[in-house]
Amino acid sequence: MAQEGTSVQSEMISYDKVDPLPTENPFYFNEDSKINQIVKEQEKKFPWIHMGIFIFIIPILSFLMGLFYIGGIWNPVKKMDNLNYVVVNEDVGCNIQELCGLMTGQNLGNSYEKLNGQGYGKFEIINGTINDARDLVREHKYWMALHVPKNFTFGILANLNNNRMKTEVVVYRVYDEARSFTTVTFVKKAFEKFQAGLHEQLITKLQSLSKLTGEPKTFNPPFIIEGITYIDDNLYPVEIYGQYFCTFVSFILIWIGTIATALITHFVFPLEGHWIEKKDATHAIVKTICAKTVATVSLLFVICLIISIIPLCCGTVTMKKGFASVLFFFFFFSLCGIGVNNLLVHLFHFINFYLVACTFMILQLISCGGVIHRDLQYSFFKIGKALPMFYATREIKYIYFGSGKHTQAANILIILAWTVVFLCASYYMYYLELKVKRANSSLKKKKSQP
Repeated sequence: MAQEGTSVQSEMISYDKVDPLPTENPFYFNEDSKINQIVKEQEKKFPWIHMGIFIFIIPILSFLMGLFYIGGIWNPVKKMDNLNYVVVNEDVGCNIQELCGLMTGQNLGNSYEKLNGQGYGKFEIINGTINDARDLVREHKYWMALHVPKNFTFGILANLNNNRMKTEVVVYRVYDEARSFTTVTFVKKAFEKFQAGLHEQLITKLQSLSKLTGEPKTFNPPFIIEGITYIDDNLYPVEIYGQYFCTFVSFILIWIGTIATALITHFVFPLEGHWIEKKDATHAIVKTICAKTVATVSLLFVICLIISIIPLCCGTVTMKKGFASVLFFFFFFSLCGIGVNNLLVHLFHFINFYLVACTFMILQLISCGGVIHRDLQYSFFKIGKALPMFYATREIKYIYFGSGKHTQAANILIILAWTVVFLCASYYMYYLELKVKRANSSLKKKKSQP
């Protein structure tokens, strides 16, 4: 009975001492280093030191991220004065004395300069055609362009001289909805407010001038009621808001996939021990790196394929450049993500990796310009221009809707730079790790030999 009790006790395992991830520490971690000894001594004095640090850091990070993100989009209307608009004036004015009276030589298209200083943005007036207006908006130099046609002044004065029949006066509003759906929505609503004020100012001014001639005139009622006709020229429309939502959420899903892939291939890659632990295996490190690369790339491709298919399952989807371009770009971005996260997983302890990787992902989310453009947010959000998700979000808008072609080269090159730098760094760290593991494996075998 005594022997049986001893046998049972010897088979019992203290699970609180079993490390579920025996390699969770970085490969360069040295148990016997002076720094680690000091840390262990402090852990004995203060057993809750690590928990205390995380309890302090995580709420602080959550508060700061939430403050910047929620606060940044809390009341964007207050920041609309940061937006730039252009009035492309093609109006020839009025030079016929009989028709124009005191307005001879005047160009009413320049009246739009009064829109400045109303708190909704800065207006610049230039001369040009409707094509000039489209080019300026297409190149993202302005949020909206108002094109004033050649007969604008004549049309306004025709309504003043004819009290019965309305002469339609048209102005074109040119904008790019796909650039930032939410921001353009704010712009359109703001313009609806000040276009009514401008209409009233024009009527009051011209009717007052007509009194000076001794022959007071009034505008015909239809023009007073309906005003100037504004025709929208939406260069790159967003048909379904859900697809616009995909332009940044898809990359968050891909980034989460790269974090998961980095963890899986780092901690539970079965082929690693197959070559590294065999002393007689030739080119063990090269074979292991190649095998892990194939496994990682295959997993990433499946993740990207699933994410690219999701919008197709939801309904109508606009893909100006086709599904293949979407899938290829998602996969291209995933290589950048795996490069970053593979490097982090080699640099940090398991728990610290989670904290750093998730913080970096959230930082990209709040600064990529997905929900609202950085022009309507705090200056802090300009940090997004240094991060890959900003350029990925901008590029997928071109692939989906055709918006932002002029930014394509910068988008691809910057993401490529991130990919090359971090993939090379992560491969080098993995190479060093495999060298250490192979050396340790050989050392253990020598010690086990009698």
